[in-house]
Amino acid sequence: MRSIEHANINDEDTGRISVDLLGGLRVRAGATTLGPRDIGGVKPRRILVALLLHRGSPVSKDRLVSLLWDGSPPSRAKATLEGYVCVLRKKLQPGQTARGSLITTVAGCYAIDMGRVDLDLVRYERLVSAALHSEASATDALPMLRQAMALVESPLLPEESDSEWLDDVRRTHTQNVHKDLVAAAHKVAGLPFDSAERWARQALESDPLDESAWNALLAAMEANGQHADGLQAYDQCRRLFAAELGCAPGPGLQAMYARLLRGANENDEQLSLLFDAVVKLHTANQVGSGPRIPALGGAMSDAIGQNGSVAQAFRALDLLLQRVSGRPGHNAVAIGA
Repeated sequence: MRSIEHANINDEDTGRISVDLLGGLRVRAGATTLGPRDIGGVKPRRILVALLLHRGSPVSKDRLVSLLWDGSPPSRAKATLEGYVCVLRKKLQPGQTARGSLITTVAGCYAIDMGRVDLDLVRYERLVSAALHSEASATDALPMLRQAMALVESPLLPEESDSEWLDDVRRTHTQNVHKDLVAAAHKVAGLPFDSAERWARQALESDPLDESAWNALLAAMEANGQHADGLQAYDQCRRLFAAELGCAPGPGLQAMYARLLRGANENDEQLSLLFDAVVKLHTANQVGSGPRIPALGGAMSDAIGQNGSVAQAFRALDLLLQRVSGRPGHNAVAIGA
């Protein structure tokens, strides 16, 4: 690698640079790479980050001063800021004049020429936008989403750990990635790959109480015929919501649960017994005979079984939910609690 201090990292042919913010700041052009410690210090580095995050929009000097010193600037802060910008320009493009710099000055503001910058966050957003476009098929979307989600496996600017405004940027980034994971899981549900389930589970890691992420997970399992796994996941969701929120999953998840039961009834002999038991208990609850349990939804009453007692249904439900949940000694009466 050429010397960082003396190499001109501006590509001679295109004048472009490549910048990564995910996984840590990296600036590349040609054979030369600048890392977080090679930009000229903390303040020049954060000026570059701020300009990149504004995606080429002008940022006032006052705003940059506030970001650099967290609202408590020193005397002559603007002059100091201007000095940092000079350092940054020299680090990015040694020998280049201010007129030809990537960092431009516009009416008391600074901006970066994004037409000459390949930024990883922009690549991510473009891939997600193209993949989730309504006209993109799930098959076409899958490779784009895989590229995008591979990018955001790395954290945003992990080396910047003592800045409130960058903490806010990271929180917003995490929220956006969470939403994209859920949308991506829905987009490719049913394809013969594990991406949908994996992305839904990643979304749940960041927010285990997000119903949309649970819905995406169950939808992926339903689409791939994983009815037993889906019932187990719903049971985990129901218990988590009861413990943390004191409520049951919403109507959308309950409807998904009913569909998973129906799918299990069609494809698995043992789970068919589970479905019939749940329906019979629901019916007994509705007409007032047998032990009382919470209603499981009127849609199930269409498939009421005529054979067997309510007591037998409780025993079948107890045994079969042990199989689905993988837990010994499951109490059937508490299932709907």
